[in-house]
Amino acid sequence: MRDPKWPWVARQQWENLLFLHWPVQVEELRPYVPSPFNIETYNGRAWISIVPFRASWNGFRGMPGKLPFSDFLEINVRTYVNFYGEPGVYFLSLDTDSRLAAAGARSAFSLPYLKAEITLEETGDGLFYESRRTEKAARDAYFSVYIKHIASQEIDMEKGSLTEWLTERYCLWTLKGDKILKGPISHSPWRLKKAEAEWSMNGMTSFQSGRDISDKPIIQYCKEKMVGFHPFEKYGIADVSFNELWHPGSE
Repeated sequence: MRDPKWPWVARQQWENLLFLHWPVQVEELRPYVPSPFNIETYNGRAWISIVPFRASWNGFRGMPGKLPFSDFLEINVRTYVNFYGEPGVYFLSLDTDSRLAAAGARSAFSLPYLKAEITLEETGDGLFYESRRTEKAARDAYFSVYIKHIASQEIDMEKGSLTEWLTERYCLWTLKGDKILKGPISHSPWRLKKAEAEWSMNGMTSFQSGRDISDKPIIQYCKEKMVGFHPFEKYGIADVSFNELWHPGSE
């Protein structure tokens, strides 16, 4: 992993973050990942993760507090790629209840943010996320997950393990037009716990053979984590075509 060119400029805290991980076939995923990015595999399988969380304490470097009215909920669908050997994540979609976050990130970096109605309920028995996409130009999508049990012991982040491979990623890769962009982030190693959850979805991963994934996922939970965002870096020009899942009119 190459060090970022510039220091972090913005921060964000992730709270009640949940990973749901599934193995998938590379050939089903390939049409939806731009060709400059190599889809990474672990033991011969590509992976997709759905990640719901609350984003809070948004602010810029040097700010003593946070930006007002900046907290939001997000549910992203991501896979794992590299560009010239540098590993990162590629976002297939990012649903959020913040219209400002959706419009800003989509305009500035061409990240596939979509407006959605998302709720998070915290009870004595567990946590419940529910999301329904409301972006008019995008396909309908629904996701819900009830986190009913979280283990007390943290997962051992063994070097080379699947858990480390899935979560210790320090940049995203994306395209803005034909420009290849890297979005570096910095954070401490994950402190994850195994979790049990009940979930349902419709339209979140239906590009997989025309249906949503129904297999049992690997589920992991993190109570909170502070991250730093570094300025995006340009890595060249790409000549590509691919199917953008969130694009108007996509089926």
